[in-house]
Amino acid sequence: MPHDRAQFANTEEDEAVVVVSRQAPSAYLSKHIVLSVPCHLRALASELTATFKNERASGAVLDFRQDAASFRRLNGRINDLLKAYSLAGSGDWRNYAAWNEHSYLRHLLWATEDFEVMLLCWRSGQTSRVHTHANSHCWFAVLDGQVRETQYPPITVGPQAPGAGAAATGGVAVAELTPTQITDKTVGDVSYINDNIAMHSVGCSSRRDVLPADGGGVTATMAAAAAEGEGDPGTLACTLHVYCPPIRRAKAVEGGKVTECIPGFYSRHCILAA
Repeated sequence: MPHDRAQFANTEEDEAVVVVSRQAPSAYLSKHIVLSVPCHLRALASELTATFKNERASGAVLDFRQDAASFRRLNGRINDLLKAYSLAGSGDWRNYAAWNEHSYLRHLLWATEDFEVMLLCWRSGQTSRVHTHANSHCWFAVLDGQVRETQYPPITVGPQAPGAGAAATGGVAVAELTPTQITDKTVGDVSYINDNIAMHSVGCSSRRDVLPADGGGVTATMAAAAAEGEGDPGTLACTLHVYCPPIRRAKAVEGGKVTECIPGFYSRHCILAA
């Protein structure tokens, strides 16, 4: 398979305002989600392809502005498919997984004009930049390990003096980021976000950086450990992301500045190729 190097992401340091705690995935195991085909990666990609094709055939516009009834159908089906694959535990995604000690890695598994599927591989303490998703839907499921999603209000650009600050470095100044929600996610969890809901960052939670089961909040020790990437260096996580339509350009926030970026990938595959 061809492998294309992509730019690495950076770690952001953030503080929580609202905390949501998730329990172990055992609660999901009693829920039976039936797929029309075996729940393996190729079958999942085939089901996703058919789902988006059928929704487009109904006349729907496939992006985060589509009508409510169409989105309910699409969101329900994508959630069911991703949850079923995550809980099936087939592990065939490992054939495409690779990690890096410096940054998380993105692996493109399948893409059409309607959507793309990415496998993201994380080591303990690795976190994406705070970012948008352009006009796309974004779903992601946890396949292994535990990750933390931190959400922020939709992007707003703040004023700055002419010729100063971000403008001199090619970025645009942004108001101070204040997290609105932090959620720990584990195998079986599926999340959805778009730019009307929030911006977010995602990262691999270390064992020292786990929210208490009673939802008691983030302690100073936990926040410091997260910021410094501490914890078990052997902790790994993998998440599977579906973007509809494929994201060609997005915005990322770093150092108080908003920059436009072109999402890349570390490796490229075609899992439905003959």
